[in-house]
Amino acid sequence: MPFTQGSLFGEADAIGYGSGQVYDEMVTGQGRLRPHWQTFMSTLGPLDAGQMAERWEEARRLLHQNGVTYNIYGDPNGMERPWPLDMMPLLLPSHEWKAIESGLIQRASLLNAILTDLYGPQTLTRYGRLPPSVIHADPGFRRAVHGIRVPNDVHLHFYAVDLARAPDGRWWVLSDRTQAPSGSGYALENRAVIAKVLPDSFRHCQVERLTGFFDTFKETLLSLAQRPNGAGGTPRVVLLTPGPYNETYFEHVYLARYLGITLVEGADLTVRDRQVFLKTLSGLEPVDVILRRLDADFADPLELRADSSLGVAGLIEAVRAGNVVMANALGSGLMESMAMKSSLPTLCRHLLGEELRLPGVASWWCGNDAERAYVIDHLDGLVVKPAFPSLSFEPIFGAQLSAAERSALIERIKRRPWYFVAQEQMALSTAPVWQDGRLQPRPLVLRVFLCATPSGGYAVMPGGLTRVSSEPGRLVVSMQSGGGSKDTWILAPRRADVATSQPRLALANEPSAAGIRTSANDLPSRVADGLYWLGRYAERAEGALRLLRATQSRLIDSNTPGAGAQVRPLLELLAALGMIPAEMARITESGANRGLREALHAAVTDPEHPNSLRSQVLRLHRTAYSVRDRLSMDMWRVVSAIDRQTRPPKTRFDAAALLLRLDDVMIGLAAFSGLEQESMTRGAGWRFLDIGRRIERALHMVAVMRGIHVVDLDRLEEPAQAATLSVLLELGESVMTYRARHLTSVQRTSVLELLLAEEANPRALAFQLAALEAHMRALPNQGAGSGADPTGGALSIIAAARASLGRTEGLASSETVRALLDTLAMSLPDVSNFLAHAYFSHAFARSA
Repeated sequence: MPFTQGSLFGEADAIGYGSGQVYDEMVTGQGRLRPHWQTFMSTLGPLDAGQMAERWEEARRLLHQNGVTYNIYGDPNGMERPWPLDMMPLLLPSHEWKAIESGLIQRASLLNAILTDLYGPQTLTRYGRLPPSVIHADPGFRRAVHGIRVPNDVHLHFYAVDLARAPDGRWWVLSDRTQAPSGSGYALENRAVIAKVLPDSFRHCQVERLTGFFDTFKETLLSLAQRPNGAGGTPRVVLLTPGPYNETYFEHVYLARYLGITLVEGADLTVRDRQVFLKTLSGLEPVDVILRRLDADFADPLELRADSSLGVAGLIEAVRAGNVVMANALGSGLMESMAMKSSLPTLCRHLLGEELRLPGVASWWCGNDAERAYVIDHLDGLVVKPAFPSLSFEPIFGAQLSAAERSALIERIKRRPWYFVAQEQMALSTAPVWQDGRLQPRPLVLRVFLCATPSGGYAVMPGGLTRVSSEPGRLVVSMQSGGGSKDTWILAPRRADVATSQPRLALANEPSAAGIRTSANDLPSRVADGLYWLGRYAERAEGALRLLRATQSRLIDSNTPGAGAQVRPLLELLAALGMIPAEMARITESGANRGLREALHAAVTDPEHPNSLRSQVLRLHRTAYSVRDRLSMDMWRVVSAIDRQTRPPKTRFDAAALLLRLDDVMIGLAAFSGLEQESMTRGAGWRFLDIGRRIERALHMVAVMRGIHVVDLDRLEEPAQAATLSVLLELGESVMTYRARHLTSVQRTSVLELLLAEEANPRALAFQLAALEAHMRALPNQGAGSGADPTGGALSIIAAARASLGRTEGLASSETVRALLDTLAMSLPDVSNFLAHAYFSHAFARSA
């Protein structure tokens, strides 16, 4: 099926195609589709720009809804970046893939054998097979773990390889990823999106599924569990992440959910008696396997990097004792060293008795005198890279250097030769991307993933993460520098078995979570803390929003009955809560000026204002991100929508637009609350989230009552008193309830009874206290441990407050109400403190 180069790419972009300079994955040098692309292109139709744009927008929307991001440190536009996915997949035929698969399995076995020797007998260096300087100059060689035996001598449980295709069509290895390989979760998400955007193409091309690979990996993790002293029970597997600020945190969350394992940070784990434990609400629970997404350097501050706050003190000793298995093993990052690449063909013949099937790009380590001399003499045709991963700098292309730059680089190489490796410059193959309404070629690098199998071999994921450069001819392919990604389709020789991309659900008679331990109270203490504050920030944002919306609506609509009189108490309350300057509280509706409008606008949108709505939403979003693995996709989408709706506008809102935006945000917060109540399982996670909400709502009601001087209402004239009470009812969302019960004008005692003492009113203080008491009594391990009940103090505070509110006759006395509000303002924060000590910091002893 002929396609002219001009029709596919345009005349300018066709330069280099068919000239032997690069290999294009889709077309031959004559502009014809390669055979394995013909079915795919026929399903796309005529490449109509409008239709392709609709598909691209659908993919972008799916990625956005799923919250697929990666992080860029120090980016002025914000750390989170949307995941860039091109809708045109990379296609590889089955026969070509079989050769790649065979070569990668051999390479994984080779690297694992090298690691077994270097962290064991070290015969390779002893007998001259590998220069000792290659190992001992590498900061990635972890002396602390030398001599530690790993189960079945498997160091590499998960492995990734970056591949590139040369102009002659052969695949070459660019680099190995053995520390904590990233990208497999993004590859899985790419597949889920593209399969929805191009369903006909996916079906007709008979694409190999990815699900089986992850099932195998999960089985491998379970097989690694070694319960000490023959102890029984179901193994516990956790995924150790550096935390939400890591660049691939989305993937950590995604994989933990997909594999059905617990996502943990270093602070969630502790070592006792050479055993790793997970800090949960029920106490300390033993951990059997740690899937590590944290660089080994940060894993244990006692034996590795002392300033690390991301790892677990004593972790290496637990590994040494055989009480926990790390995947990948600590020290496996050694095989990412570029200095070792030139020795791999010789080592493959020695260790495996085979020729290396998948060659690496020719490399020269400058720590070797002869290789350094070659690099200096041939610098113009080489790319200089760091020899070890810890020596991070951008690749230097010798051909692009000026004479002065070339001399400076040579001096650097001579001064510290072991820092540098040079590789042959390779022209990357290109694949089509859809951009600016047409297909354009971009250089690509393919990352392929392997996992160890329970039987001792390796399995290759039938696909991968294809990354493309940001512009034509750019040979540095990096997501951090603006590159994009593609789904990778391996075309099956026959129709692939139908399989979904979702985790398999356990049947009723199967063990829970396919053999991985789960429990109702298996919530890590850090996650419980995060969910608690998520509830508090959600309620805090809603309280600020209701106050700002009530004020704004009265300022722009003076026709509302009583609006003028109600502005004063609202402004006083805003000032009392630190949302506007105190002098603004003295401005009446008729005297509203530019300064007040600017103050209210800042109270809504200014992220630097500590009490603004935007600041509250930022705290909400940040906290939700830290516990994202515990939130449903819908809840995360709602939080993301709230975040977008409160971002500072490029141009100032006018008064009406600001009010409409506040209404939109209120709908989002209501949606979050609804999902919390209707979609979360009534486990410990939901309970702590709701506890946070109830404490914050109670504190907010007390602050409103005190800020609006409810105890001094008798000193006001009747119109002002009525205006203040009406404001209270609106902020407490109780206007309709009050009107249904009382046909007369608003009365102070009746309003206070409804907002303070009415347990049937979900906005009333009494309702919050009743809910808190019920939650406290349902929390795990009441009275456990050697000391007193850790929540006993909190329950005492709540019981005393409920008793005071139960005496409704006292609400008629201003002094009684004042004393009640003052007591609650001081004692409610103590409830939060008791919770923190009892469940978030493990300050109380509780049995496991």
